[in-house]
Amino acid sequence: MSAAAIGVVFFLIMMVMVFLGIPVFISMLTASLFGFLALSGGNPAMMLSQFTAGIYNLGANYNYAVLPLFSLVGALVGETGVAEGLFKCLESWLKRVKGGMLYTVVFANAAFGACSGSSIAGNIVFGKLSLPELRRRGYDERLSLGCIAASGALSTLIPPSMGILMFCIIAPSPIEVAGENVAISVGTALTGGIVPGLLTAVALCFTIRIVGFFRKDALPPKSDEPISWHDRIHGLAYLIPIILLFGLIIGGTMLGWFTATVAGAVGAAVVLVYALIRRLPLKRIWNCIVDSAIMEAGIFPIIIGGQLFSRFVSNSGLASALSDGIASLNAPAFVIFIMVMLLYVVCGCVMDMMSIIIITVPVVFPILCGLGYSPYAIIIALCFMMEIAGLTPPIGMNVFATSNALRVSPSKVFAGVWPFFICEVCMVLVIAFCPAIVTWLPNLIR
Repeated sequence: MSAAAIGVVFFLIMMVMVFLGIPVFISMLTASLFGFLALSGGNPAMMLSQFTAGIYNLGANYNYAVLPLFSLVGALVGETGVAEGLFKCLESWLKRVKGGMLYTVVFANAAFGACSGSSIAGNIVFGKLSLPELRRRGYDERLSLGCIAASGALSTLIPPSMGILMFCIIAPSPIEVAGENVAISVGTALTGGIVPGLLTAVALCFTIRIVGFFRKDALPPKSDEPISWHDRIHGLAYLIPIILLFGLIIGGTMLGWFTATVAGAVGAAVVLVYALIRRLPLKRIWNCIVDSAIMEAGIFPIIIGGQLFSRFVSNSGLASALSDGIASLNAPAFVIFIMVMLLYVVCGCVMDMMSIIIITVPVVFPILCGLGYSPYAIIIALCFMMEIAGLTPPIGMNVFATSNALRVSPSKVFAGVWPFFICEVCMVLVIAFCPAIVTWLPNLIR
């Protein structure tokens, strides 16, 4: 059996184990262990080398510290009341527009993404803040729940995005594109998500308006509650912490002041000082630190398993063989991209975003780059598609997080989310086929 065939067999074995409910990291470690044995003809030397020195080298890589650091930033921002202030600020400007409360949910999630990097955090925070008021004002509940669940996906595009960070860590770099080796820059990838994120927020607002046009009872008449310009201008002060934090993290990374990992540490330190200034109780600060550590403890075994499985895939030549096979089919590049999107929808039914990235990126990313796609456009488009997949039944992580936080039936969220799902899928296609949307801002800053 050829090395590529061995790669295919153990990739399928790993996927079957995942779909049977075996933890992702155990599935990948098991497939990697026996895969290395198969590649070496039963000689354990390669397997022992990868499972000893390989794991040590991965564990000693300080770049992985970026994940809990940005998680800590998001947790502390949520605890300091920035999210509530942000929501009230945007509401004061938009509440008198028809559908304004839902527009507020969309843009609040986009702004909050500049601090949290987590879609589920946005779903929970703004769901709890907005749903009681949406019900009181007569908004259709299914549309409201769908908007809340879908808007959280903006955190995947607006940096610092946990998905983009993980993608850049896992993706092979440098990657060959049009005969040239391109090194993947985390700072460029993060900045590349800003314009697509803003465009997607606008597209979601258009979706709300379209639904309201065809379903007259979905949106109530615009509010007549008076709002003074003094209150509106005063509310803009709530945007200052987010703007400063965003500028420090992204600006410092793009200007070369520090790496993405150090940016996470700087951001966490700044938010910690802000929390102390706001007199946030030490117990709540400690709980944020513990939660971030627990998050890393849950993700790190998956990272180790994913990296070992990525090395197995590389040694087997599976990605190269698949690329050659796809090239021999003479299928249009967009057909291959659509097939990858469908794969992610299926994976999103049973897996979270981090698991999908770790399992698929070592195989999918080289193939799409080999077809001529911009690597940064692919990073943004695929991360967004993985997040959107969390809106699909039967598992839909974002849907269930929203339903659990708001104490509503998941079926109501699924029923209301489909217009936004279609909108976001269309935006994935726009991002993939118009890479200038992603690369324009990073090129402008350089």
